Formats: sequence, structure tokens, C-alpha cells
Amino acid sequence: MSIRPLLPILTDILDHLGLVDAEGLQLVDAAAVAARHHPPLNPDYPALLVEPDVADLPAIARTLLNQYPPEHAAQLVAAPAPGTDGWDIRRVALGELSTVDEAPHLLALAMPPLPLPGSMERFQETIAHLRAPEGCPWDRKQTHQSLRPYLLEETYEVLDALDSGDPVALREELGDLLLQIVLHSQIAVDAGEFRMPDVIASINEKIIRRHPHVWGDVEVSDDQDVKVNWDRLKEAEKREERTSRLEGVSKSLPALSQSFSYQDRAARVGFDWTTIDPVIAKVHEELQELLAAQTDTERAHEMGDLLFAAVNLARWLNVDPESALRDANQRFFRRFRYIEEHAAAQNRPLEDMTLTEMDALWDDAKANGL
Repeated sequence: MSIRPLLPILTDILDHLGLVDAEGLQLVDAAAVAARHHPPLNPDYPALLVEPDVADLPAIARTLLNQYPPEHAAQLVAAPAPGTDGWDIRRVALGELSTVDEAPHLLALAMPPLPLPGSMERFQETIAHLRAPEGCPWDRKQTHQSLRPYLLEETYEVLDALDSGDPVALREELGDLLLQIVLHSQIAVDAGEFRMPDVIASINEKIIRRHPHVWGDVEVSDDQDVKVNWDRLKEAEKREERTSRLEGVSKSLPALSQSFSYQDRAARVGFDWTTIDPVIAKVHEELQELLAAQTDTERAHEMGDLLFAAVNLARWLNVDPESALRDANQRFFRRFRYIEEHAAAQNRPLEDMTLTEMDALWDDAKANGL
């Protein structure tokens, strides 16, 4: 796109929009925005989409809504109607932009910045400031290793938010996790290791490379084909770096997830039963061996084998064992809390209740959907 044809009138348009002296004003081709899935815009600064076609407004709206809320007010700028003075400037909520079906002589679409800073660039500036000499002593002191427990903690808090089904909590916890990612990246910048564009470029290139059915000529029929193709590409990339197909499964994963990943990788090359029956039989076998164990060491060993076999059964049933156990933990929490609440309502110490009484309350909690 060339803005040259608009140059004679651009200043006048910006003047009417109050954008002549606007900091960080962005000029972009409206057609280019319509062709994308995410707008190439920094939402902290105003933007002017030049020469939008009315027919493209639904596509433009779809792209902009990937970054701006539906209630965000845009401005459509059209040339003055014959015989009139002044630009025809119409305010429209972004969520209603796709309903505009008539706008003669349309020249631009103005997007004001978001009310609060929300760009990656602004957040990186915040973190870089914290790490600067005039920043925060605690943040300056941190290293990749010192932040390790926080990264793990924030990851689990994201999982808790997912389990709660609360989008507000999820938004907050994703922000806390993003803080860890950006802080690690800034530490790397300070150490001369890498920068955030390196992180993003690497994962972006990897995602495109592993989706040849989207950015290439590979054809797939369903999500299973996608997974098989992904695994083949990943294996080809890592073949020269690893001596085992099980390498690459993080040693820091929770044990259930690590076990699931090991078994899944082994199954991809045929190290697996052909039906579920021997999988179930193996669970029974490991349980009997656990019951027959004579020492603490034997019992610990056999318990591990039983859990490993149970994870394999979960894999065969297409159940994520880590999520299943987390759900079971939450059910236990809710039902035990129900027992505690009823004991408190009766002004009785929980220790004074009999197991029969507590079991009855447990059953009530279960019947009530807890």
C-alpha cells in the first residue's frame, strides 16, 4: 500500500480526528489487516487503517477483535458528501463494525489506543525497568535458578484457575505466568544470552514448520493425522541430539504426567499391547504383587509399578491421569469440607464424630453433587 494518494488530505483527516500530534500513530493498509488473523498494531497507540473497503469491514472487525474488545469505539472517516463541508466521521463500536454495509467514499478507519497499556512492548519495558540500575533490588538480584520455584508455582496456579472454570482467575494467573517468562527473558538479555524476539521467532518458526498442513502442501484428514505428523517432524528434528526416544520428557514433570509421556512415546513405535484386556490384567497383577510385598522397600517398589500400570490404563481410556487425579483431589476436598461444615454446625469437634457419621455425611455430599 502507498499512502501517497492520501498525503494531500491526510493531515486534514488527522486534524479532524485530533491525531496530528498523537504519539506513536500507526498507519496501516486496511486490506492487509483484513487478510490477517491478528492485527499488526500496538494497542497502546492510535492507529489509522487506510482506505478500507466496505466489503472488507467484517474481516477487518474479526482481525481487530483478536486484540480489542467489542465495545472499543472506532471511527469511520469518509470524504464529505457532495455539496457539504467537513469530513463524515462516524463512531461505531468495533463489535458492530461488521454490520456497516454502506459507507460511500470511505477513506480510513481510526482505532484509538486501549484505555490501559496492554502491549507486550510496554510490559517488557516495565520488566526491563525493574532490572535496571534504578529499578528494584529484588528483581535485579534474580537469576534463572532463583526464579525456578516461582515458575513452577505459577504454572500450577494456572492449572488451578483452569480447574475452577473462572476466566477472571485464569486471566490473572496467565499474567503471573507471563511475568515469569518475560523476567527470564530479561535476565537472558542482561547476561547476553538471548532476547525476547529470539524466543518468539524460535517458537513461531517451529509452529509453522510443524503445521505443514496449514502452511504447506501436506494433507491431513483429522486431528489424529495432525498429531502423528507432529510427532514425526519432532522426532526428525531431535534425532541427532538424543540417544533415546524418551529423552525430552522433562524430569521436572509431575510423576503421573511423566509416566504418561514415557508410555505414550514408547507406544508410538509399537511397544504397546494391541488390546486393553492385558492392560487391565496388568493392573490386577501389580495389585496382587503389592499385597504380597513383605518389606517397606518391596511395597514402595510394587506401589510404583501399580501406579505405572494405572497410568497405562488411563492412557488406553484416553484419560489424562494428572487431570483425573487433580479432579479426584478436588472432589475429596469439597466432600471433606462438607463434613467439617456439618460438624461445626452441630458444634462438635470433628474428632468426636464416628466414622459411620462421617461416611453418612460423605454420602450426602456426594449425592448433592460435591
